[in-house]
Amino acid sequence: MARGRSLLTALGLLGLVLGACAPAAPTPTPRKVVKIAIVSDIGGRGDLSFNDMAFKGGDDAKRDFGVEVVEVISKVEADYVPNLTTAARDPDVQLIVGVGFLLSDALAEVARKFPDKNFVGIDTYAQSIIQQKYPNEYPLPNLMDVVYEEHKGSALVGALATFLAAEYKKPHIGGVFGIEIPVLWKFEIGYKWGARWATEWLAKNKPDKAFPYTKDFVLWTYTGTFSDITKGYEAAKAMYARDAVAVYNIAGPLGLGINQAVEEIARAQGLKSGPPFWIGVDANQDWINPGFVIASMMKRVDKGVYYTTKLVLDGKFRDLVKRNKGVLVLGIGTKVDGELMEGISVSTLADLDEFIKMGETAEKLTGKKVLPAPPDEIRQRVKAMREAQPAWIWEAVAELERKIRNGEVQVPMVTTEEEIKKWRDELG
Repeated sequence: MARGRSLLTALGLLGLVLGACAPAAPTPTPRKVVKIAIVSDIGGRGDLSFNDMAFKGGDDAKRDFGVEVVEVISKVEADYVPNLTTAARDPDVQLIVGVGFLLSDALAEVARKFPDKNFVGIDTYAQSIIQQKYPNEYPLPNLMDVVYEEHKGSALVGALATFLAAEYKKPHIGGVFGIEIPVLWKFEIGYKWGARWATEWLAKNKPDKAFPYTKDFVLWTYTGTFSDITKGYEAAKAMYARDAVAVYNIAGPLGLGINQAVEEIARAQGLKSGPPFWIGVDANQDWINPGFVIASMMKRVDKGVYYTTKLVLDGKFRDLVKRNKGVLVLGIGTKVDGELMEGISVSTLADLDEFIKMGETAEKLTGKKVLPAPPDEIRQRVKAMREAQPAWIWEAVAELERKIRNGEVQVPMVTTEEEIKKWRDELG
């Protein structure tokens, strides 16, 4: 036994000697964290709309994919090119996202200078600029425009507003628009088309509440601005004065002006809930004035950031650019390579919470009161308002969504001057 122990000891010592002489195992190189940079439009965080939605998409990508999010805030339009350039120069940034229509030119310019970086524009037309200015480079392989089927979502809320007009015996619905640009024509005609579809549905299914569609049924105004809240207030006030049951906000922050007009009526008449109503846009804005925002047409900017981040991480980004001429469409029932990638919906109670949190974040960022009431009270008031409307209204809107989804009905997508003239002649 002693000799056995001595042999084992000797072998152990030999192992120690050999181990000491052997080269040390290489230390694994830590994996670099992938960065995405989000370049805001004017306003940055706290706008409760486009920018906040984009940053929410970045936050969701960070949570699910482990990416690091770099936020670059634009104060004025002159910041777009420098901000995109700064983001592209960061060696760890693999995706640069520009938020909003106005960044299109800047994205086209900077993406050409940094061919090794991937660029995304939310609601932009940067590839169209490449096609016009540099046709031999179209589609630019590192650039993607994310666009939305706003016409379909607008049709849904146009139908909803029309059903409310029928229920409350009101003569009009309204729409307050920002700057007259092609993307807003999609909202406008979708909204009016949905209103007409609803009058046809009423004739077949609720003849006691039916009325014919006329060209003056939808009141609409282009204010020429996305920032002058007073103009939103004035436009909406005129529509409510004509007894519009609901006014659709298609002007971002001008929704606060629409809300001001509603609040004046509610105070004067001692109302706790609509009508009058207004309809939110982009984000779930139902919490802004619970009881008076009947629903929101959600254009999921956050999903645009989230999905394109996933495409980059999966190595599919540039292939999709090539196949789709640099455009990713997010809408109702849209799929990419068999994977559902939707970006348009009408707000529901189920998604209210995450947008209440957005309001709480805005309070921290701005130091100002944003939420009109405690979260639980907001939820209760929104729920009570929705349940106060007849079930047939929500069921009819769901029917239209199903028909859009399965292709049974086609909502016109209007983006040219010729088309907008044609449809205004038909719908008002």
